[in-house]
Amino acid sequence: MALLVISVVASSNLPAQQKHPQAGYETTALTGRVLAYVDSMVIGVGVGPHYEKFIFGVESKREDGQPLITPVEIVYAFHKSDGLLPLSFFDHAKLYELRVVRDQNCDAKVSALSYEKNEDSTGKPLPPTYILRVMEGAPKDLLNTESKLPCYMLRPGVYRARA
Repeated sequence: MALLVISVVASSNLPAQQKHPQAGYETTALTGRVLAYVDSMVIGVGVGPHYEKFIFGVESKREDGQPLITPVEIVYAFHKSDGLLPLSFFDHAKLYELRVVRDQNCDAKVSALSYEKNEDSTGKPLPPTYILRVMEGAPKDLLNTESKLPCYMLRPGVYRARA
């Protein structure tokens, strides 16, 4: 019963309940590596898309040629038939190109992505659960808890590993 209550409360802030980009919107290519996985117990409930979140480090270069990594939130929207991203995807050593759509409605601070609220079956708040899993090898200093990350929607089949 408590798990049901938790899933209903936690799902109250899913992108499906907000207006989100549909197929046909202009996509942007982001190249980089997975920095962290948001290990939420809730990936979606009911009919419609399910969601999986992670923090992606977009790689670019500064004007002086020095490397720059910009963390962004990625919300992977999928249907049950598509399935979750494979576990092998969450490897910081792998470089990816993602075709994504910007969605300002789900921009969030790292601190909001790091914890999942909990409550018991009566609605009494319980201590939050830390759910941010930083990938092995990812730079730890990029994820300032007060940083607000721009959010992008990712659909199945629009990402690829780069050599």
